[in-house]
Amino acid sequence: MDPLTILALAKGSYEAIKAGIAVGKELQGMAGDLGSLFDSVAAITRAAAEPKRNFAAGKSAQQVAMEAYAAKAEADAMMADLKNHFVGEFGLAAWDQVVAATTQIKKDQKAAALEAQKQQEQLMHDVMVWGSAFLLLVVVLICGLLAVISLVH
Repeated sequence: MDPLTILALAKGSYEAIKAGIAVGKELQGMAGDLGSLFDSVAAITRAAAEPKRNFAAGKSAQQVAMEAYAAKAEADAMMADLKNHFVGEFGLAAWDQVVAATTQIKKDQKAAALEAQKQQEQLMHDVMVWGSAFLLLVVVLICGLLAVISLVH
C-alpha cells in the first residue's frame, strides 16, 4: 500500500480514538483503533524509510519520496496529538504502559512466528528424511523380491 492510503487508514483510527477519549470511552473499547493506528504509523514509517519500494505507476521518484515524507510527518503529528490527549485523560504512566505493551506484544508475535516457521521447517525436514528412508526400503525390498523371483525361474 502506498503511504497516502495507509495515512487515510491512520486518520480514521485517529479520529475514532480522539472521539472515544472525548466521550470517556474505556481503553478496552479503543484497543482495536489504537492497534490499527499504531500499525498504520509503523507501516508509514517503513514506507518513508524506503520510498524506493513504493513506486506507483506514473509517479516520479520525487513525488513518491514527498508523499512518503508528508505521510510520515502527518502520522508523527497525529501520534504526538494522540499522546497529549491520552496523557491528559489517562496519565503518562498509562501511555508508557500502552507503548511498552505494544512493543512487547510485537516482539512476542515475531518470536512466535519465527518459532512456527522453525517448526514447519523441522517438520518438512523430518518428512523428507523419513520419506527417503521409506522409499529406500521399498526399493530394496522390490530389488530383493525381483532377485528371488529371478532365482526361482
